[in-house]
Amino acid sequence: MDTNEDRIIQLQDEDGHNVDFKHLMTLEYEGYHYVVLEAVQDIEECMEGEALILKIIQDKEGEDIYVTIEDEGELQAVFDKCMAILEEQDDDEADLAD
Repeated sequence: MDTNEDRIIQLQDEDGHNVDFKHLMTLEYEGYHYVVLEAVQDIEECMEGEALILKIIQDKEGEDIYVTIEDEGELQAVFDKCMAILEEQDDDEADLAD
């Protein structure tokens, strides 16, 4: 799992404009990888500070691309795993503070 919070990912919106997101984490679920991004500015589908979860797949050239998760059950399961990871990190930090 990658938790480098300082990394900025630049994606293109539907109109071809570049939009910056902060990388929060990359996680694996049922053999697929997902990226959790935080909007650093308001855009049409996502307000600043809101998280976006995208599935990572490979295109024909083997390059990673991020795609929207269409299946609500899959999205909810990945969201639940993301929240469990964050809770575990919070517990670990609390244990270190004690």
